[in-house]
Amino acid sequence: MEPTDNDRCNSFQDPVRSELDILEDRLRDTLHSDIPLIDDICRHINKTPGKRLRPNILFLASRSTGGEKSAALTAGMAVELIHTATLIHDDIIDNHLVRRGEQTVYAKWGNNIATIMGDFLYSRAFTSLSEAGLHELMAILARATNIMSVGEMLQFQQAGQIDIDEARYMDMIYGKTASLFSASSECGAVIGTDGNGNGTRESYSGFGKNIGLAFQITDDLFDYIAVDELIGKPVASDFTDGRVTLPFITAFRNAPDLKKKRVSELFHVGVKEDGDWGEIVSFVQSYGGVEYSLNKARELGEKAKDSLSSISPSRERDALCYAADYITERVLPFSA
Repeated sequence: MEPTDNDRCNSFQDPVRSELDILEDRLRDTLHSDIPLIDDICRHINKTPGKRLRPNILFLASRSTGGEKSAALTAGMAVELIHTATLIHDDIIDNHLVRRGEQTVYAKWGNNIATIMGDFLYSRAFTSLSEAGLHELMAILARATNIMSVGEMLQFQQAGQIDIDEARYMDMIYGKTASLFSASSECGAVIGTDGNGNGTRESYSGFGKNIGLAFQITDDLFDYIAVDELIGKPVASDFTDGRVTLPFITAFRNAPDLKKKRVSELFHVGVKEDGDWGEIVSFVQSYGGVEYSLNKARELGEKAKDSLSSISPSRERDALCYAADYITERVLPFSA
């Protein structure tokens, strides 16, 4: 019998199950507010918590380097708050009404409240680190949030351009996605008693960077192999917003000029109906966009695991490798 999605997640969640359980309690406590509106929004956010991948990776990195549990929990909570804040702000920017099968904060409460709520979560994240005296981790995550902002700006700058090359795409997704994975993994190593050496930090930071890149590539693949109901958010949103991702970039690079002309028309005029989007999906699949992107994600997953080759063997190090495999293979049930 093929392992289920839960089985795959358990392979990297089980070694830090206690930390993940405590994290949920900490998040509920931290997000509780005497202001009813904030409390309502926080309860709404917690209805669909996601897999907590970034704190999970931080906990594993911390454990594998002998880290102290309390510091890891505070840092893991901060990472998840930062991630949630970015999602809220992303939904405003992209006019997304649904995430994980539920209304977004933006859809339910509007632009102004969603903007302030994202800011509230950012401030809670850094306040928790400051109060715990985790100043080095604050610096790592502050740099990451700055890089994330630059990544979002690059995405804005590239919107409406169909001829983006792979290198520019990779720079953009490093900023908007991989930088926080990298920072999460590095924070875990810094917390660890063995994590002060530059080599160890670089190994974990490199691991996080590469799985973060793989994560975004597989996320972008869903547009071309899945449907809204299965992934809990709209497909085709990037293309209809004037943004091209690696599957399309690859197909556009490989296609003959006549095909390029047709999809360029659809890109600039806009996808008006299902048949138009079906034509784009067929184009991407026919000219190698899906296959190349999946292979690129796998390559990055292997590179991530190679980053840990100098780290002493442990259950936690193995679990990080399982997480890399999960991230690179999570699209397979949809692409079969």
